[in-house]
Amino acid sequence: MSNPEKIIEDILVALRAAEGKSVTALISGDSFQLPRLIPSGDGGTIQITKEIDDCISRLAHELKTIRPNLARNVKESEWRSWVRSSIGPLLAKVSLSASKQAPTLLTKLETALNGIVANLNPTEYAFGTTLFSNSDVASFAIGPVAFEPRMAWLNRKVAEGEYTPVTHRRVERIWSGARVGARKSNRDKLREADIINAIGPCQYVCTVKLSAAFASDAGLETALTAARLALTCASLVFETPSVTLQGFNLHYDGPMYRQSALTFVPGRSVLSGSRFNRRPTGPRIRAKHWQAELTRLADMFAACGEVLDNLVDPARSTPRPELLEALLQALIWFERGCRETGDLMATVGFAVSLDALGKGTKTKGILAVLEARLGIKRTDRVNPQGPTFQSLLDTIYSDGRSRTIHGTSQKIGYDWTSMRGTSEHLARYALVTCLAHVAQTPAATQTDDLKQ
Repeated sequence: MSNPEKIIEDILVALRAAEGKSVTALISGDSFQLPRLIPSGDGGTIQITKEIDDCISRLAHELKTIRPNLARNVKESEWRSWVRSSIGPLLAKVSLSASKQAPTLLTKLETALNGIVANLNPTEYAFGTTLFSNSDVASFAIGPVAFEPRMAWLNRKVAEGEYTPVTHRRVERIWSGARVGARKSNRDKLREADIINAIGPCQYVCTVKLSAAFASDAGLETALTAARLALTCASLVFETPSVTLQGFNLHYDGPMYRQSALTFVPGRSVLSGSRFNRRPTGPRIRAKHWQAELTRLADMFAACGEVLDNLVDPARSTPRPELLEALLQALIWFERGCRETGDLMATVGFAVSLDALGKGTKTKGILAVLEARLGIKRTDRVNPQGPTFQSLLDTIYSDGRSRTIHGTSQKIGYDWTSMRGTSEHLARYALVTCLAHVAQTPAATQTDDLKQ
């Protein structure tokens, strides 16, 4: 008997023990203190005990473990929900007096689950994004992620049949500040409200296309990661990406807001201050200048696109997975460093980003990357009177990253502002040159060995 069959047998035994008991008796001793219910498939429900609920959770874990191809495109919580909703109708029809039913029930359950997976479809997610302060930058794409002026996006969705011309006209009026009357159709009213709520006041829309089939929550999380990293890739054009990313935001992540604090000094009257978290938009850039940057850094953007294509591919079918996974993780940590408000933790993020490019071989690997891609030698000085790059990286990696992560730092509370800036610039230069190098070397001829 397989482990899933044994768990189903345990469920049947527990069901027999629960048969005929009152609602109160079934929740006796359960800290949840409410009836645990699963759907029976006919609009009704079956009350189960905590023991049965725990068995279903174990069964879900077992059934997902033997399907490694679902590791990235279905979250554990989603899979567990599918198992609960699928097993309920089967248990509702079972004869508790019969024996050896577990194999048959397991086959029926797996058939139902396979049907759910087979009905998953490719999806497209759209998020409002602040991007540039001017709204005339033409649409551009980074792999599966596209950025479009919001009217260009709306025009495209109407042409694709997603929205009606009436909805197009009304949303355009709303975005221009005009008032519109109520919709007669409740469905149209809801779809229109969805657009306004998702895009918000943003002048641009970020679209992420997932060509593979994802479950709802897993798909949203993957799309959000791709969107945030695409913004990070765009920020690499600018000298200080962390400043640019203060204005490159998704409406999904919340609006700009004010942070206020009260300050008291004994014997003195002090006016307390406040500051804004984030900026309303990114920098202003002429449309032709941005197009020139896309051309100048075409190799970098091509590699970013390849990294993001790999991210949204749950099968990771790329011929060079080690390279792209390293670049993906370097981008993730670089974005975390840029978004971090604390200087020490930002330095940690940039150090880990560099470490990902150096194949996790600590300062030695980072210095090897800097020498190979930027021509920087470990004995070179940062500036004529400054430390060597060896000494600088020892501080960034050892005092910044390692000791902080391992809980042995003696420099919590020190001023890390300067080190944050230096580590950000090093990580940016390393990322840009590594991405360009990967793009310039065709996948068919390039080894997947990150060190090479």
